[in-house]
Amino acid sequence: MAETITPTSPSQLRDAIAWAVADKVPLEIIGQGSKRAYGHRVAASHVLDLSKLTGILFYQPEELVISAHAGTPIAEIAALLADKNQQFQFEPGDFPLLLGDGGTSHSGTLGGLVACNLSGPRRLKSGAARDHVLGFEAISGRAEDFKSGGRVMKNVTGFDLSKLMAGSFGTLAVMHTITLKAMPRPETIRTVIIPCDDVSFAGRAMTLAMGSENEVSGAAWVPASLCAMHIQDGAAQEIAASAQNAVALRLEGPEQSVIWRAEALARLLGDIGPNAILPIADSLSLWQAIADVTPMQGNAGVLWRLSVPPASGAAVVTALRALAGAGEVDFMLDWAGGLIWARYAHCDISLASHIREIAGQVGGNATLIRAPEDTRRDVSVFHPVSPEISRINHKISENFDPFGILNPGRMALLSPGASVLADMTAGA
Repeated sequence: MAETITPTSPSQLRDAIAWAVADKVPLEIIGQGSKRAYGHRVAASHVLDLSKLTGILFYQPEELVISAHAGTPIAEIAALLADKNQQFQFEPGDFPLLLGDGGTSHSGTLGGLVACNLSGPRRLKSGAARDHVLGFEAISGRAEDFKSGGRVMKNVTGFDLSKLMAGSFGTLAVMHTITLKAMPRPETIRTVIIPCDDVSFAGRAMTLAMGSENEVSGAAWVPASLCAMHIQDGAAQEIAASAQNAVALRLEGPEQSVIWRAEALARLLGDIGPNAILPIADSLSLWQAIADVTPMQGNAGVLWRLSVPPASGAAVVTALRALAGAGEVDFMLDWAGGLIWARYAHCDISLASHIREIAGQVGGNATLIRAPEDTRRDVSVFHPVSPEISRINHKISENFDPFGILNPGRMALLSPGASVLADMTAGA
């Protein structure tokens, strides 16, 4: 069993990494361990546990800024923001439950959230987690302190290192302090629901909605069973149940504006099929479930996450469904078609290669989120990148972690085919 090191301050963290550098000891970096199954298993003899490096350092609601240590639970931060009617605009979901392996609901830390660059449905309007990081302080794989940014956006000069750290999975440095933007919660919310089994029609509906003047903040294609679980309005339930899938389009903002925009959007999309407008309670419940990717949770099946251009989402789903030997497959779309969740009953190397080929043909990528251990031994979790990107990745890694002690193996299987830049270049 790996020995665990548990620092409680940035100075103790620096000392631990300095010792690892001196003795060339590889470290697995964790917070609550909720995302250990995301990526490849780390080849490390010691665990660097940041779960005791916690605490909210400052929160200024009037300035819309919050700073905390990396081990601070996300649930604690979310509760504090909610008390002031604020939230993270990038809308992180309950990701650990997608990983199987005994994932725990509402677990995870601030450091893990940013290191994995996890973003929910509002990403298509407000950007990813990396776009909301104002600054951070970290210790590199050289045991050197460094920081980037500050408390406000105007403090970010030169190359914004937060864009690099978010999505690097702790392979470049260990962040111990992170400052993020917060935003007020919208006054109200409505959702237009359109029953639609044809993914091409679903793609058309989402494209029309996003191109309209109605300021849609969420666009997804979800199983009707999800709607049935989260919609209490009887008339809306009946409409949603008329198909096996439905398009959900969210509108947020001042009440009168939202009501007007929802009605205008319903009229615009009337030719696609009957639709219903969900009230605030049903909308909140449904979009939380979409952020959590509830239909794909659990241990069953092999789960893929594809990031593609939104306009290509429907065509990619059609191609994935037609793959020979794919067997039973379930889909869910978010980000107006730009994010595809695909759950296969099984997956071998050949099928994985075809999935990635389809994603790559439109300039996207495919990440293996959940699979049996034998599949994970054979199939790279992260989408392979070009030789040019691999060379850049190697140079970045050499600068930040020249001895390869931070989460070694997390982003690559056997050979350096994956990259800390892969997540960035795909717009995930």
